[in-house]
Amino acid sequence: MTIAQAQAIIASPFFHAFLDPAADRAACITGWLSAQGIPFRTVTLQQHTHIIISFRKSAYNPRFKMKTVIAHYDRACGTPGANDNSAACIQLLRFAQVLARTAGTHNMRIIFTDGEEAGAEGIKNQGAYRLGQGLRKLAMQNDDVFVFDLCGRGDTLLLSESGMYGRDKKKTKALAALHRRCRIYAELTCPGRWLSLPTAYSDNAGLISAGLSAQVITVLPRMEAAVLQHAFSCIPRSEASAAYANAHNHAFAEHDGSLPALQHSIITNRHISPDSPLAAVIPHTWQLMHTPQDTIETLTPEAFILIDAFLRALAAVKEPA
Repeated sequence: MTIAQAQAIIASPFFHAFLDPAADRAACITGWLSAQGIPFRTVTLQQHTHIIISFRKSAYNPRFKMKTVIAHYDRACGTPGANDNSAACIQLLRFAQVLARTAGTHNMRIIFTDGEEAGAEGIKNQGAYRLGQGLRKLAMQNDDVFVFDLCGRGDTLLLSESGMYGRDKKKTKALAALHRRCRIYAELTCPGRWLSLPTAYSDNAGLISAGLSAQVITVLPRMEAAVLQHAFSCIPRSEASAAYANAHNHAFAEHDGSLPALQHSIITNRHISPDSPLAAVIPHTWQLMHTPQDTIETLTPEAFILIDAFLRALAAVKEPA
C-alpha cells in the first residue's frame, strides 16, 4: 500500500459515512461486504451482533493453525470513534477484499464484534465474552486470535502485553506463546518499528475470560511509544508485572505519578488532567479515546500502510496446528 492509497482510504466517502453519528455501523459493514460479493454471516448474542467472514473452503488447511482477526465496530457515546475503532474496521474490510482475491491457503477468519465498549461495565458484559464462549463450544479455542484496536494513528506497531501478567502462569502459557510468535511476525513486517508494551484491554478481555488466547495489535506515533517505553524500562520487568496485577485493585490520586498509577490509568483508559505527572507519559493518541477529538483528521496514512503490511504477513504464516 502506498501513501496515496492510504490517504484515499481515509478520505473515502464510505469512511466518512461510517463515522456519521447516526450511522448504523453494522449495516454499513454488511452492506459493503454484500456490494463486494464477500460472504458473511451475523450472530447475535446478548443483543450484540457480530459479523463473521469466512472464505472459500480451499483457503483453509487443517494442518495449520486458524488465524482469527477481530475489530470491534461499536463506539463510545459522544465520539466519532475514528481511531477507536473505525480505522481498524476499515483496514479489515479492505483486507477482506485482498483475501477474497487470494489463491491458496491463508487460514484466516475475520470477525467484526459488537459490545466492546460494554466491557467498562464488567468483562462478562462485553460482547466478546459471549462470542468467546461460543467459539470454545465450536472447538476454536486453539485459534490464534488477533484483536486490532486503535490502529489508525502512528508509525510504530505495538504488541500489547495485556492479559499476560497478574494471572496464573498456566493460564497465560498459550497467550505468552502467541505473543512470542507475534514478535517474530512484527520483526519480519516492520523491523525496528515495533514494541511490546502494556496497553489497555480491548476485546481480548472478554475472549481471555472465556478461555481463549487473544493478542491485541495497536499503533502509536514513534515518539509517543518511545516515551511510554522509557517509563516502563526504568524498572525491572518483575516489578512491572506485579504492578500490572495490583493496578486493577487500587484507586489512585489524580497527581500520583507512580508506576501502579500509570498502569491503572492505561488499563482503565482513565483520562488524565493536563497537570498530572502522567500526562507527559500516557500517549496523546490514547487520551483522544472516548472524546469528541477522536476525529478522522487525527489519523495518519502511515498507520494504514503498517497494518496492511502486518495483515499480509499474517496471512502468509503457516503455524502447525
